[in-house]
Order: sequence, then C-alpha cells, then structure tokens
Amino acid sequence: MSNKAIERKKRFRKKVLYGAVTSAILVAPLTHASSFYLLEQSPAHLGHAFAGTASNIGDASTVYFNPAGMTQLEGRQLTGGLNWVRPSSRFTDGGSNTGDVGSRTNESAVIPNLYYTHRLNEQWSFGLGLSVPFGLSSDWGDEWSGRYLATFSELEVLNFNATAAFAVNEQLSVGFGINYQTMDVTLQSQVDSTLGTNPSPGSDSYGQITGDADDVTFDLSVYYQLDDATAFGLTWRQGGTFGLTGRANFSRNAFCEPGAGAPVGETGATTGTLCAQALDQLEGNVRADVTLPDILTFSASHRFNNDWSFHADVSWTQWSSIQYVDVVNNETNSLVETLDLEYSDTFRAALGATYHMDGPWTLRAGIARDHAPQTSPTRMTPRIPDEDRTWLSAGFNYAHSEELTFDAGYAHLFIGDADIANLDPDTGNNVVGSFSSNVNIFSAQVNWRF
Repeated sequence: MSNKAIERKKRFRKKVLYGAVTSAILVAPLTHASSFYLLEQSPAHLGHAFAGTASNIGDASTVYFNPAGMTQLEGRQLTGGLNWVRPSSRFTDGGSNTGDVGSRTNESAVIPNLYYTHRLNEQWSFGLGLSVPFGLSSDWGDEWSGRYLATFSELEVLNFNATAAFAVNEQLSVGFGINYQTMDVTLQSQVDSTLGTNPSPGSDSYGQITGDADDVTFDLSVYYQLDDATAFGLTWRQGGTFGLTGRANFSRNAFCEPGAGAPVGETGATTGTLCAQALDQLEGNVRADVTLPDILTFSASHRFNNDWSFHADVSWTQWSSIQYVDVVNNETNSLVETLDLEYSDTFRAALGATYHMDGPWTLRAGIARDHAPQTSPTRMTPRIPDEDRTWLSAGFNYAHSEELTFDAGYAHLFIGDADIANLDPDTGNNVVGSFSSNVNIFSAQVNWRF
C-alpha cells in the first residue's frame, strides 16, 4: 500500500472516532441552560424562570439549589416533581455535499426531582435529593446531511445528594453537600464507507459508542436573612471529573469490505479495503476524561408588601473546564484524536415575581437570559446545536392545606439560530446549514409537610 493510501486510512480512522467517540462523551442537544446543563430541578422555581433559587426558600428543593436554606423549613418535608421537556430543532441545509437533506428532532424527556428535608433542632437540618443535572437526547435519523456527525445521542447524569445545614444565628446559615454522580452515554452515527467518493445513505456503515463513569462532588452554600422582607443566597456546586470507559461497535456496509469501492493510491487499494481496515482497528474499548463545570449562583429576594415579592439570580458556569478532550485507544494506549471545543465561561441572569393572592393561590412569572459557551459555526455539532436563549415562564402554587401543597410551571425558551460549517479536508465532505430550535417545559410537583 502506498504512503498516500496509508495516510488516508489513518485520517479516516481519526475522522470516525472524532465524529462518534468524542461527541458521545460530551454532548446531548437542546438542553435548557447553557450547553447541556439542566436547570429543571424544581417546578416551583420554573415559574420564576429560576430567579431567586438560593434565596426564595419554599420547599425541599432547596436541597439542590441552596442547602443552607434548609434551616428555614420546619419539621420534615418531602417534595417530588416531574418536568416534561419538549425540545424541537430543525436543520435547514445550506449547501452540504452529503445530500441536501434537512431533518428535525423532537425527542421529549421527563426529568424527575425528589427531595427530603428534616429539621433536627434549632441549629441543624439534614436533606437528601435525587436529580438529573446534565443530559437529554436527540434523534436526527440516518439519512440527513449531517449523518456522519450524529444520528442518535443520549446522555444522562444522575445526582444523589446528601446535605447538612447549620444555623449560625437567626440570620445566617451555612450548608454543605456531598454528591454521588453517574454518567451514561449512548451515541450513534453513520460512517462514510466511500471515503468521500459519492457518499450516500445507501453506502453508509453504522457506528455506536456506549460509555459510563461516576464521581463524587461537593457543594457549599450560604443563606442570609437580612430582615423579614429580604434574603440572599450563595451556592457553589462542583463539577464532576469523569473517566469514561466505553465500547465502539460498527456494522459494515457492503461498500466497507476488502476489495470494494474505488481504487486509492498507487497500489490500487480500494476505499472499501481502507474502510474495513480502519473499522477493524477502531472496534474495541476506548476511554476519555471530561470535567463538568463548577456553577456559582447568587440570589436575592425581597417582599415589597403583602401582595408582591421579587427575585433575582445571577449564575456563573465554568464551561472553560472543557477545552480539549483526548480520546485514547485502550489496546494501543495511543492518542487517537483530540476534540477541540474551546468553551468559555458563561453567565445567566433571571428576574421573577410572585403575586400572593388572598386564599390558597400564589402566582409566579419570570424572564431569564442564558448564554451559550461556544457558537462558532466551524465547531458547531448537531449534538449541541447551541445558541443564546431567552426564557419566559409562569406558574402557580395551590395550598390544599398547611401540610399539602401543589406547584405547576411552564416555560418557553426562544433560542437563536445556530449556524454550522463543518468542513472535512480529508474526505471533502461538508455539512453547511443552520439549526432553528425552541423548547417547551411543563412541570408539576407536590409538597408534603409532616
């Protein structure tokens, strides 16, 4: 085989892992804070667009948003919620040479929340929580223009949280939490068996990557009650470091068999031969490390009168923890590819209002602005068609009794169009176009005090 053919096979091997393995480790699209962070941890706070999450303490979801606030809850409280997330994203092709085929994904998800708090005495409180802080999924199908970048993606991070809070005095409380997190990933994409020679869905092979990992992280929090009307909260949540281990498996099309396809190089090796050899070397165990971002949130709440309260949130997410991700083949211990994301830190700002009606009803509304950590068309991936977004939300609380209350919320996310210009110099394949996306969220929870 000529040097030219050998080099082309190496580039093809790297291309397959870049399109499949590295994306599987990191991404799931159409999530609802920046990139793939999920804020849907409380239907009550959804009604405020998650303004005042660390200062407006109303139920046991403070286990996640500000454990120090548990000192404000009496007795024992249990909060359980479900968030139905309905994202929609449409790809409009703008000149791809892999087929001028648009697509859309509408993969819905239900995100559960479960929290428990126990006031032990005047100073100490304890809490437990179950949440899903990162994840979601998409399914673009296997015939669209970007099928070599992504077809199906699914990522889920489960968080099991144990927290404690200590009331320093009547105004100041501090909190500490420990979190056990698990990450599971499944990723599928098509493989160009022709190496850029008239690629079409009928000539594609298929790849799937699965992986999992776990980690232990911590959180620290402060709650300060300035007076009867004003409160502040500050929370830091540590991002986990996951050493993912997984498996790469491929199903080969007839175009990816020895001797198939067009000749390549001086020795007459075929594209099918190179494809088969590359996939034979790829199939097996892979590993990669990724560090999720730390998150710092400052909140303020103020009750102006008997009718109205207002809330604000400013949060910082350290997305710069994800710059490059090295993918390593376990069998050879060699660096296969580096994923270049070059994420930047982001800020999110939210404002919310509460109207306290006479009787059992309380109404809520909010607005927020959230920024994407990276929007470059050359680095855009269908697994995260991310752009800046604006939240509009509303919700209510109904008090059936002092012991039993219900919350419900709705939010619509307006997301800017995300452009993609993915050009592959090795095969000549390119994906050019834009993603138009929006998200609807419906949530409900029950709160039981006992």
